[in-house]
Amino acid sequence: MTLPPFALLRPTTLDDALRELSEDSVPYCGGTELLLAMRAGLHRPAALVDLKRIRELSGVRVEDGVLVIGATERHADLAAHPVVRERLPVFARMEKHIGNARVRTQGSIGGNLCFAEPKSDVATVLMALEASVTLAGPGGRRTVPVEEFVAGPYYAEKEPDELLVDVRVPLRDGLRGAYVKFQTMERPTVGVAVLADDAAGWYRLGVGAVGEVPLAWSFGSLGEIDADEVAGWVDPTPDLSGSEEYKRHVTAVYVRRALARLEQVSA
Repeated sequence: MTLPPFALLRPTTLDDALRELSEDSVPYCGGTELLLAMRAGLHRPAALVDLKRIRELSGVRVEDGVLVIGATERHADLAAHPVVRERLPVFARMEKHIGNARVRTQGSIGGNLCFAEPKSDVATVLMALEASVTLAGPGGRRTVPVEEFVAGPYYAEKEPDELLVDVRVPLRDGLRGAYVKFQTMERPTVGVAVLADDAAGWYRLGVGAVGEVPLAWSFGSLGEIDADEVAGWVDPTPDLSGSEEYKRHVTAVYVRRALARLEQVSA
């Protein structure tokens, strides 16, 4: 199906972009999910607000112990970015294998989070990392944890007149991390992130793709993570990739594999 007619707006500053947003005028960057939804007739905005020329929404930097990633940064660029690879290699490794070549070269981190795809690798890892997003709107800026921002399947905690500006990930000098996933089609059936900062006694587990939203938990040690118990905590959505029982089984298997992988990596 061809795209329905729409106007294309191309602001060059964040303020100009915010003035263009409305219920019928939606932000657009990579368009990997938005354009598919429009072709399928599921979404018919009157205008798309192209964000690619807005410099305030791009770039990667370290600021006060936090890795700040601009919302329009592409997955492939983040996988290869020297700062991301050095300071947060577990995230770079995940980005290297997200989706397919089209998604990696076209899709943006901000678009991925705003679309709130239930099988998002990005949201799963960011929740485990206790990351947050910065939103800008007519009333100013606000910060929302990714765990709260991805509020439901295809629903993000964002007003129509707000833009996601950046993603902020707290950095830890002693961080070790692993992300593994089971995938039979383009999107995973289950994705598991395990993170550890032994010096700080900080341990996190994230599980995504099995249910409507990714989930994340904190632990006092890696020994507290019981794979079978975690499989009981998730709320699987039966679909073409498996039944509820099957997804709980695969969750337990991949939690064990993530823990085993964690022992093989330094970060």
